[in-house]
Amino acid sequence: MLTSARWIGLTLTALAVIVAFGGLSWWQWERAQRDEPGVVAPVAASEIFLAGQVLADASYGTRVEITGVYDRAHQLLVRRGPATFWIVTTLRPESGAAVAIARGIVSSPQDPSVSDVPAGVVTVAGVAQPFEGDPGTPSTLPSGQADRLTEAALALPYSAASGWIALESQTPRAARALPSVPAAYGQGSTSSLRLQNAMYAIQWILFAAFVVFFWARMLRFEVRGVTTAPPAAPSSPVREVY
Repeated sequence: MLTSARWIGLTLTALAVIVAFGGLSWWQWERAQRDEPGVVAPVAASEIFLAGQVLADASYGTRVEITGVYDRAHQLLVRRGPATFWIVTTLRPESGAAVAIARGIVSSPQDPSVSDVPAGVVTVAGVAQPFEGDPGTPSTLPSGQADRLTEAALALPYSAASGWIALESQTPRAARALPSVPAAYGQGSTSSLRLQNAMYAIQWILFAAFVVFFWARMLRFEVRGVTTAPPAAPSSPVREVY
């Protein structure tokens, strides 16, 4: 019975479905345990950014907040690829050190967002980052552009913090939403179990169990049908006619 083409096909199909459901359950379980970024309240940028002082290693990745006015006259495009430019604009607070803000990413120096610098007082929240060091050789890029985000490339005529901020949010918001500049250093992550994904993992296991139940039920019906089938009627003897 189990060696018939019908049962072989049914069994192989059931096994394939069980393996697929098991894989989906494992995938959801891994997602349930994936680390999530820790949500940490920002501190005042003035606490870690000090004029003329290098950003301390312990401050890398700290979420900070600063309020001030963008200096439209001192903006830098940092080229990160053939069609990838960071817009970096210095923000000058009412008190404390000015800080370079990486406002977002554009694909061309001619993008309208480059010149669309928010006017007036803004509040920026983001992640503190160290400068990328001195390039060592003069940049061959046009004026106002650089290969790396450095203090020398900004060439500010006033004292500023020795570090920059990767913008996460801004109030009021910019007229155009831009992709965020990736932060090389970020806050530590917190490990937590995602309940929704854990429930999905259990759900796929239940689906696999249902397949096993369905296969066993069909097998039981098949066996019952074979054992309870009425015996074949005896054939009538053939009379010989003389």
